[in-house]
Amino acid sequence: MKRRNRATAQLAVTALFVGGSLTIGAGQASAAPSFTFEQTARDSNGSFNVAVYTNHVYAGKAEWNADPVSGAPGDSLRAYDHYADGWSVEAILYKPYRVASTAGHASPHWTGWKSGNIKEGTTVKVRICMTRGYNSSCSDYYAGKA
Repeated sequence: MKRRNRATAQLAVTALFVGGSLTIGAGQASAAPSFTFEQTARDSNGSFNVAVYTNHVYAGKAEWNADPVSGAPGDSLRAYDHYADGWSVEAILYKPYRVASTAGHASPHWTGWKSGNIKEGTTVKVRICMTRGYNSSCSDYYAGKA
């Protein structure tokens, strides 16, 4: 009889220990931010901007510059991170592939222009992504011209 009570007690203690360990390691999950994207400017030459908002607060933008203007090169892309929330802003050009990322920089931060010649009149597609580690949230692609 003593053996049976001892085995039951050990089993109960083990179950409590395992359950307690799982509970301690679980932690409380925080809600992921809500990102919204909006095209905020478009020029007749094909240039445009896409803004990103984190929980309705302006967080940054991606810029596509079709033609050289005010010291900015044509056929170029850059990103801006305005909001110090732990997320980086990435501007991504699809075909030819280019990325401008604010990762590793404190906010506010502008990236340099990522540029290279693209045939005049070519349709380009750009998206903006918010990234943190392996997590990302991206807009649809917005079209412009080179």
